[in-house]
Amino acid sequence: AIPLSSPLMRIGLLLAAGQVERAVKWFDGVPDSDHEALASFLERRGHPELILQLPGLSLETIVDASMRFAYVDRLEDVVETYGVEGLRSIDMGRGVSRNIFGPEVNVHSVIVCVGAYLLAHGKVELTRRLATECLRSGEDGKKDAFFLATLLLSVDETDATRLIQRAVGEDGGASDDWLIGNYVRNYVLAPSTNGRS
Repeated sequence: AIPLSSPLMRIGLLLAAGQVERAVKWFDGVPDSDHEALASFLERRGHPELILQLPGLSLETIVDASMRFAYVDRLEDVVETYGVEGLRSIDMGRGVSRNIFGPEVNVHSVIVCVGAYLLAHGKVELTRRLATECLRSGEDGKKDAFFLATLLLSVDETDATRLIQRAVGEDGGASDDWLIGNYVRNYVLAPSTNGRS
């Protein structure tokens, strides 16, 4: 049983009574290490707007809450503050999602999900910057940049095409096992390049 003096009990009772500001004052009574659990508690109580006030949240939880509850400004701040490397640390850039059968295959990285989400909310410039930063992050980064650039095609075809060219490597820079990168470079971009010569 939870004692009545517990901060969690007090927070729950105050939220139920509609005393949101007083409930927030009790957040300091919950150790930072328990803020992930407190975030779930707040969401279940119908107050997701309070989640991002918790200083002990992981970057993954902040990104998840920002996307699920449409806190686009907070997600922009995360991208500005942590960049590609910070976002890549969430799933190590592998786009690994788990279900009861183990790791899922052919899923996109957190970077691609965040970029697509931002683009859907009209943040074209931030998505382009994210794709450009991905280009400097090795082979996996180039794949993420390629995907984001294909999404940007509908907004700015010229700039997106330039990003795609850099991602697949006009000089044969794409690895042999990246089939789509090789296909785009050799059969999609090559005819347009030859047409300009």
